[in-house]
Amino acid sequence: MKQLRIILSLFITFILFSENLSSQESLGLVNGNYSGVDGVWINPATMTNFHQYLDIRLAAFQLTVENDYLYIGANEYRARDVFSRTPVFPTYIEAYGSQEYELSGFNHYQNGQSKDVYLGSRIAGPGFMLTDGDYSYGFSVQARTAVSLHDVPESVANFGYIGLGYEPQHGIEYDETDFHAAGMAWMEYAVSLAKILEDRYYNRISAGMTMKYLSGATGFYLQGTNMQYNMLDRSNLDILDMNAEVGMSIPMNYSNNSFPDGNGIFKGRGVSFDIGFTLLHKDKNYHRRNYRRLCQQHYDSYVYRLGISLLDIGFVRFNENTIVHEYSGVDYLWENINTYQYENISFLMTDLSNRFFRSPNETYKQDRMVIYTPAAISVQGDYSFDSDIYLGGVWIHPLRMGKGGIRRPAQLAIVPRYEKRYFEVAMPFSMYDYEKPRLGLSVRFYAVTIGTEKLGAYTGLFDFTGMDFYFSVKWSFEKGNCPGKGRKYGCDNVSFK
Repeated sequence: MKQLRIILSLFITFILFSENLSSQESLGLVNGNYSGVDGVWINPATMTNFHQYLDIRLAAFQLTVENDYLYIGANEYRARDVFSRTPVFPTYIEAYGSQEYELSGFNHYQNGQSKDVYLGSRIAGPGFMLTDGDYSYGFSVQARTAVSLHDVPESVANFGYIGLGYEPQHGIEYDETDFHAAGMAWMEYAVSLAKILEDRYYNRISAGMTMKYLSGATGFYLQGTNMQYNMLDRSNLDILDMNAEVGMSIPMNYSNNSFPDGNGIFKGRGVSFDIGFTLLHKDKNYHRRNYRRLCQQHYDSYVYRLGISLLDIGFVRFNENTIVHEYSGVDYLWENINTYQYENISFLMTDLSNRFFRSPNETYKQDRMVIYTPAAISVQGDYSFDSDIYLGGVWIHPLRMGKGGIRRPAQLAIVPRYEKRYFEVAMPFSMYDYEKPRLGLSVRFYAVTIGTEKLGAYTGLFDFTGMDFYFSVKWSFEKGNCPGKGRKYGCDNVSFK
């Protein structure tokens, strides 16, 4: 079990300080009228009314990680460590009677509540968006990772991080219920289509959809219905009742830990989709006219814009190198648990089955599983005070698709921004999971956007519980701005009040 503690500690450290992961929402990146191909992430219907008729993304990188269990205190946290390859971690000493526990790296919140961890990941490669009249098209390729631990019992988190010798929790009968974990890493190939359904007088209604082909590299889930247990002392665990199911598909050999396992990285295939609708209330009754060149299209300014969308509705079915084990009605006194060492996954699973049910294969259930993408429903709004100043709003709420579903954190945000062709600044203020206020900052200069939804993570003024960062590099071609000598499209659109 010592190995389990080390693995858990390294895993959480990796989540909090990884430099190669990416984010989920990027509110300062997807809400503006120059969002283009990146704006498709929040609602594919918005493609019909961006400033660009052609938007080409070269690359985008995003990172968001958050948890409510481990933290670095504001007094010990140095903001420069966020950008360091060799961050300096503090050491905390927790005393209980005559016993002291050394916590290397992070302290832990003790409030009697269950714990959540979320990691969102997106590394976007080449992509584009093209608008031609009533239709808009898009395509993108990206690698994504999402991991969620939801309602993890505080007692389990403490034993996992500090160790089974954590005396404050010895001799207590815990009855924990309904905890969940899931994660997946996958490649995503997305095709988007949006259409103006109606454009009459001051109102425009559009619909859009993004279809995605998913290739899963790894996935896992843990669904715990209940776990009633008593850690009698540092050596003996009394499991009174446990009902849980665990599934995994990893490109490694479960018997000798070789990676990859020799049969390819990708172990699953699947699909997902986004669908959305927008209502645009224009500030003028534009008379639409024909055009001969794509660049002659007109951008319609508006008083307000409303949108609703379903995001990441889909799954990956893993049927290669996949194992699912079920533990039902476990009742077992595990003596000397702190002395056991597991060298590989096969040994671990076989030993647990033998120990709990006296059969090496009793817990084995099947060789396939489904991991559901981090689905959500979202509502967006945007109000124009004049041609440059806007106030946006975003609501995102998670949708649980199944026991292998990754939980996407809820977000409620307002996003004021100043927007010009070559410059944009936005300051998202959001409530993460409806509880944690966060202030962000995003700046676009020409083709480059850089931002964060959690500015406090870089100040050193608050406890460090996670971070957020994103940027995008792309090349845009604006409506009404044709190349060549002078403008090629004659007079502007006629408008009627």
